[in-house]
Amino acid sequence: MRGLMLIVVAVLLALSVVVLWHSGRNQVVAADISDEHELVFFSAPWCGYCDRARDWFDATAVDYLEINIESSTEAHRMWREAGGRGVPLVLVGDQRIAGYAPAAYAAALGGATAR
Repeated sequence: MRGLMLIVVAVLLALSVVVLWHSGRNQVVAADISDEHELVFFSAPWCGYCDRARDWFDATAVDYLEINIESSTEAHRMWREAGGRGVPLVLVGDQRIAGYAPAAYAAALGGATAR
């Protein structure tokens, strides 16, 4: 009986690992949206933190694509698929950064800092 319980626990753990691995692979990454930009930035015109993020990206000379989530239904859909719940939402490679977070942006970009 004890051996059977160990086998059941091992199988459940293995299934959990497989599910987590597959769920992470389905996450939208920056390259899914743009091959030309290292950073994708979802924003809204009324968002003050988006203005700050844009200023930070410009000051660091980061090559970014800005997508206004209110500009079209397609832009809004892309934001939702990327896990959007608020703005700014920033994708750098396979990293997703929610909110205005210059330290996280810098870390994701390999240590870039504003000039």
